[in-house]
Amino acid sequence: MYIDRILFPIQALGPGDRLVIWTAGCSRRCTGCANPELWSTEGRRSRSPLEIARIINNIAAENSISGITVTGGDPLEQPEELIELLRLVSCVTDDVLVYTGYTLGQLCCELTTEQYDELRTLVSVLAEGPYIEELNTPDTVLLGSSNQSLVYFREDMRERYEEYLSQGRKIQNVYMGNRLISVGIHNRQK
Repeated sequence: MYIDRILFPIQALGPGDRLVIWTAGCSRRCTGCANPELWSTEGRRSRSPLEIARIINNIAAENSISGITVTGGDPLEQPEELIELLRLVSCVTDDVLVYTGYTLGQLCCELTTEQYDELRTLVSVLAEGPYIEELNTPDTVLLGSSNQSLVYFREDMRERYEEYLSQGRKIQNVYMGNRLISVGIHNRQK
C-alpha cells in the first residue's frame, strides 16, 4: 500500500483526536487539489497493510485514538489494501472516515460486490465526490467542495459528526521532520 504519512493527534479532519493516514496515488488530478504531491506513487515504497497496521496499533497502545481518517491521494485507488488495513485496525476505533474522489455510484461499479459490502462495514463515514475548486466554499466543513457529500454508513455517527461540522472548518499546522504540513480543509485561494 502506498502511503505518504501517518499523523496523530489531528483534530482538523474529523471529531476528536484522530490518527490520519495520507495515501499516495490519485489518477483524478483535480485542479486546485490540496495534495498534488500525492498524485503519483512513483519512487515510493509500498508497505503491506500489516506493516501499516503495526504502526497504528503501536500508536493506539500508548494513546486514545478517537477515530481514523484516511485521505490522500485517493485511498480507494488501492481498495484491496485499504480494506485489509481497515480490517486489521478495526479494534482501534469504530469511527473511520475515508475520503475519495469517487462518487458512491462510481464505487458500486468500480469495486466488486464483496469489496463494496466490506467497505460499508469497515467505514463509518465516506466523504465522496471529486474536488471542484470553484465549489470550494467555507460552509463545506470536512468537504473540499459543495458537490461532495458525507455518506453515513453508520447512522450512530451522524450526531457526533454534525456537532463537529457545526464548529466550522479547522486548520492544524504540524511539523513532520523539518517540513511544515497544514492539515484540514482549506479555503480556495483567490
